[in-house]
Amino acid sequence: MPFAEILNQSAAAAYLQKSVLGHVPQALLFCGPSGVGKKKTALEFAKALNCLDAQAQQCGDACGVCAHCRAIDNGTYPDVVVADFLYQARLELKKEPVDKGYEEELEKELAKQQRIKVNTVRDITAKSQQKSAANGWKVFIVDEAQSMQAEAANALLKFIEEPPQKTVWILLTDKKAAMLKTILSRCQPLQFAPLPPQTLEQLLRQHYPDAADPALAAKYAQGSLTRAVAAALALEILLAAPQGAAWPAAAAAALPRTMAAARQSAQAVLDVIMLALHRAWTEAADEQSRLACQQALKKLENYKIAVARNVSPALTVETALMGLDKLHIQL
Repeated sequence: MPFAEILNQSAAAAYLQKSVLGHVPQALLFCGPSGVGKKKTALEFAKALNCLDAQAQQCGDACGVCAHCRAIDNGTYPDVVVADFLYQARLELKKEPVDKGYEEELEKELAKQQRIKVNTVRDITAKSQQKSAANGWKVFIVDEAQSMQAEAANALLKFIEEPPQKTVWILLTDKKAAMLKTILSRCQPLQFAPLPPQTLEQLLRQHYPDAADPALAAKYAQGSLTRAVAAALALEILLAAPQGAAWPAAAAAALPRTMAAARQSAQAVLDVIMLALHRAWTEAADEQSRLACQQALKKLENYKIAVARNVSPALTVETALMGLDKLHIQL
């Protein structure tokens, strides 16, 4: 059963399974770090509410293989909408996937997304008022809910207060404190915990078989599968580059060619180095070594800011790594 596939979030899964069999809240708030299964859990809940299998329904779960479950997995079920930055980028692009250059333009548009905008909220709230296409539950999932503009959050407010029958809103956030109190007061919160390294390693091996050193990547992930995947890519860049004087330039040259992907990879590389530096700081044998690590960490924070501000990712990574040659950092 799909709820069983949600790892290390047993309390949230149990609550949702019970809700399917009883009272479904009109609005839910999934809180917790990114990459711990909030979106997957929201989709499994949507499947459980709309599954066609009678035996699964009796358990408050989904079969995972019926037509509705497969459509939700494929993103083609008309009554389940995931409003995330990709959804918003597609709205703003105003082109069809068959148009020439669509994928390249979509990637550029996606890289610009930082906030959930009021037009996106108006789009999904309009859909929430339409009749169900499949005569089941309508489920609207808003990812990065803390990034909603104030106007967008206020536009959503009245719809989560009084949704139509058999409609549920699920807001996903890793920054609950950044959300409007009026939104928080109308949602049932569910807390999601960070994933342990063993679970992250298992998920990497299962879903990303080509990931570099899954065990090491899991240690750098801080409980998040998203960060584990990014760490694996960063480690691939850092470990493949020849050690010594050529290491900074070789690592920088290994970054992806497109700007958006290079920026993400550069941030991941800097994150891994910063975590390695933090470990070196905690294990330092003397005050001089600890001070050197602290100074390097401050510089890396500035390099991360530089990458976010469109400074060349390759140049930033090369410069950052060049400054670490005397610290002998071990990954």
